[in-house]
Amino acid sequence: MLDTVSARVMALIVATTLPLATIAGLLAWHNYQENVGNALSRTEKDAQTALSELSSDMDQTHTALDMLAEGNISPDNALREFALVQTISQHHYCSLVLTDADGRPVVVLPPPSSQDPTICTSSELLPILYDGAHRPNIGVDVLKGKRGPLIRFVVPLMNQGAITGYIIAVRTLGWQKSHLPMGDGRLLLGVNDNARHLLLMGDEAIFSLFPDHPGIPELPDAVHDRLKADFTRHALHDAFTIKGTTYVLQNAYGPVSLLVATERTHEESRALNIFLIRVGLIAGLLALELIAVALAARTFLVEPLERLALAVAEWRRGAPFDPRINRSIPLEIRHLERAFLRATRRLTRHEQELEKSAHHQDMLIREIHHRVKNNLQVIASLLNLQASRIRSHEAREEFRLVRDRVRALATLHRYLYSENGLSALDVQSFLEELCSILFSAHNMNTQTRIRLKLDIEHVLISPDQAVPVALIVTEVVSNALRYAFPENRSGAISISLRRVPNPPPEKEGLVELELGDNGIGLDAARASESRTRREGIGIQLIRGFARQINADLLINNDGGTWYNLKFVPADPVPTAVAIAQQAINRDDSSIS
Repeated sequence: MLDTVSARVMALIVATTLPLATIAGLLAWHNYQENVGNALSRTEKDAQTALSELSSDMDQTHTALDMLAEGNISPDNALREFALVQTISQHHYCSLVLTDADGRPVVVLPPPSSQDPTICTSSELLPILYDGAHRPNIGVDVLKGKRGPLIRFVVPLMNQGAITGYIIAVRTLGWQKSHLPMGDGRLLLGVNDNARHLLLMGDEAIFSLFPDHPGIPELPDAVHDRLKADFTRHALHDAFTIKGTTYVLQNAYGPVSLLVATERTHEESRALNIFLIRVGLIAGLLALELIAVALAARTFLVEPLERLALAVAEWRRGAPFDPRINRSIPLEIRHLERAFLRATRRLTRHEQELEKSAHHQDMLIREIHHRVKNNLQVIASLLNLQASRIRSHEAREEFRLVRDRVRALATLHRYLYSENGLSALDVQSFLEELCSILFSAHNMNTQTRIRLKLDIEHVLISPDQAVPVALIVTEVVSNALRYAFPENRSGAISISLRRVPNPPPEKEGLVELELGDNGIGLDAARASESRTRREGIGIQLIRGFARQINADLLINNDGGTWYNLKFVPADPVPTAVAIAQQAINRDDSSIS
């Protein structure tokens, strides 16, 4: 990830500038949080104001009903007293009822005509009329109306310790804006800060605090989930912000809770925008800084280093070292370029000297092989000349056998130095020429009375194995030409060399050399010739040469005389030029 110069420079810049950018971002976030905190405190203040008004209104209701119960209220003046209480409460009562001791209604003050009838409608509101079998429950009940919570008060009338009747009052928990007088502070709830005041029942039903304005806003699912969790754990207070709206939940009266939702003001939205702009500006400046650093690093560091690496690669392919670095590049890179220039010049001179020395050594080795071949040919000629002056047939044959062996070695030295960078014997071409020489030495042609069959795969063997193989072939072919086909018999001499398929793991590259003839066979030759001809020095040499190359030798006399050798060719020895080239390649790979 940080392998390149530009990446490391950018990482360094980020490491140095990121703390400053983080501090600036934290300051912007702190400023934004202060404005968000203002929204929370403002919403809390709205909730407390509404709760204070609700508490004061409920206290006034309790006080008014207690005064009625303690006064001299009777069926004659109840209607007048109820009308006075309704007027004082700004007509928030749905009904005021005076009953007798058994709970039967005596005087009923209906809702005001200016009030929407649905405001005081509730499926939980028990009938006002009683049959006398049940008396009203004294106390306060919270009922679920169609427009919001309804509060039912039941106050007993006492006379000398006995209950003589009841006052039953039903009113809304919230207020009707149409009944509030001008200048009432409750009319200003939520006006200045666009807050919405809602009442929540225990069954999660939501109503407006003002039943004559029943519009209920759509709350996000996240808000519903939060409220459900609050009701599950019976939370009396909660404050949270979701999607830019701040919510405060507060217990209002009994099982009813007040929820105040306040949206962002212009200043708060502006603070959020300023925060986003600051964060974007910080990120943008950091990005521009990184881009500028990347371009500068590319121009002044990366491209010069790439040109330097490209020049080194071209030099390795044989071109002169020329990085073309100008003066605007940093001094360190120019020093590096000059150091590379000196190093490449020295390496080039060293490689040239090494290749020159290797070629010279290669020429010396070729010259040695050539002179050895010439000397062996001279020896073979001398042996042939000496043999022609010997009258004894057996001695002359022995001289000719030695001559053939010397000629085989001379021919071998012509093939020991190949053109593929290895000092090795190309068996296929060598055996073809060697057999032709042996046939010519016996005044025969390879395709006349005795035919030559060759099946040779392309195999390279080392010089240490080449000499034994050449002498084995010479012995076998010479013996076959001399003894396998007497009395002008026709036949064939076969030589095959092939790789053994699926050799054992310890004998990887195993080859099989099979050579022989379809002549009279080894036993018949013993009977017709001297006992020492076929089993004498020739067989001894073949066995000895087979041991030299670690070959498994089998001799078979079925249908002639056949020799089977299996051995593993040794790896050819590289020439001096090849060794020098390998050294140069190793130097190149170490540089890369």
